[in-house]
Amino acid sequence: MSEITPALRVEGLWRSYQRGSETVHALADFDLEVMPGEMVGIVGRSGSGKTTFLNQAGCLDRPTRGTVTIAGVDVTELPEEELVGFRRDHIGFIFQLFYLLPTLTVAENVGLPLLFARAESADRVREVCAQVGLEDKLGVLPGNLDGGDMQRVAIARALVNRPELLLADEPTGRLERASRDAVLEIFESLRTDGLAIIMATHDLEQAAHCERVIELRDGRLASPKEDIHLPAGNHAPV
Repeated sequence: MSEITPALRVEGLWRSYQRGSETVHALADFDLEVMPGEMVGIVGRSGSGKTTFLNQAGCLDRPTRGTVTIAGVDVTELPEEELVGFRRDHIGFIFQLFYLLPTLTVAENVGLPLLFARAESADRVREVCAQVGLEDKLGVLPGNLDGGDMQRVAIARALVNRPELLLADEPTGRLERASRDAVLEIFESLRTDGLAIIMATHDLEQAAHCERVIELRDGRLASPKEDIHLPAGNHAPV
């Protein structure tokens, strides 16, 4: 049986900045492996390094040192032009803000990554919209949607290029409970289908939906033995 390739492997990752004469380590000696079909929660206080890590995993920033490997490809030294295409084709992004274009319909917003990749497909747009429960809203403008449906559009857009890795930064932070729970149900379905998901959140109740939860403190992984105090359930910190 062939070995399964991790969706993400981060080894010895450092991201450092100069602040005057001081060197600030936003990430320090960070290691993480995420397999296909796994959902990992990243928790920590503001400034702990969650977004910095997502920027590294999403190829939006380069590490000071260390390696980032996605779907078996070491992206650390890829030329910028190749990195742009790799990011588009292999990684999906979801943010707290939806970043939808208000003059485009649901279908047009979802199809933008295909347009940029010169791989337009109305069938694929319909398929992914149906996957997140938007099949009856393809022609609707974002301004006529509630927050939950706008985040569904953002999820569909992130999925349209069939990524191996989905990165979500506080994806339900602006949603009411019912919409939040619906988004988490979509994530669970995607995970079951084999998608690797990393979700950064300050909400431990949301983190409890993940198979693994890790905590960042000042850019470093907290000790696995330290209790994160997750809500009751069958999830435990790594």
